[in-house]
Amino acid sequence: MSPTMHPVKQAGRSRVMIVDSAMQFGLKLADCLATRGYHAVLVRDLESTLPQLGEIQPAAILFSHDSGGSHCDTPGMDALRALNALCPQAPVLALSEPVHPVLSGESRSGDTLSAKSASPPLEHPVEAVLLTTLGIPCVRLQ
Repeated sequence: MSPTMHPVKQAGRSRVMIVDSAMQFGLKLADCLATRGYHAVLVRDLESTLPQLGEIQPAAILFSHDSGGSHCDTPGMDALRALNALCPQAPVLALSEPVHPVLSGESRSGDTLSAKSASPPLEHPVEAVLLTTLGIPCVRLQ
C-alpha cells in the first residue's frame, strides 16, 4: 500500500491555499509563505479542489492577481458559499498587484509600504504577512 496521500498538517504550520491558474506568481508566493512558517497548497483552479477542501482545511484561501492571465480570477457567489460551508474559518482573499517588486526573498519594512488610503485593520495573520512583509495588498472576499 502506498503512503497516505491526503495532506497532513505539519506541526505548527498553517495551510494556505493559493489559487493561481498560471502558477508563476503562485509558486513564488508559496516559497515565500513557506519561509514564513506556512504550508502552501498551490492549485490551478478552485473547482477541481473543492472535493479535497474539507481535508486540506486551509487557514486562508488566496486568489492570485494573475489567475486567469489578466485579471484576478475571483470566485463567484456559488463558489464563495461552498468555501464558507467547507472552510468557515478561512478568509478568502483576492490578491492585488504588489505595491513593490515582491517575492525576492527580502522582507519589507513597514515604513516602505506607505498606503495612499487608510486600510482596514488586518484580521488574519496571513493578511499581515502579505501586506506588511511581502507588499501584496489583498481584498477580503469573505
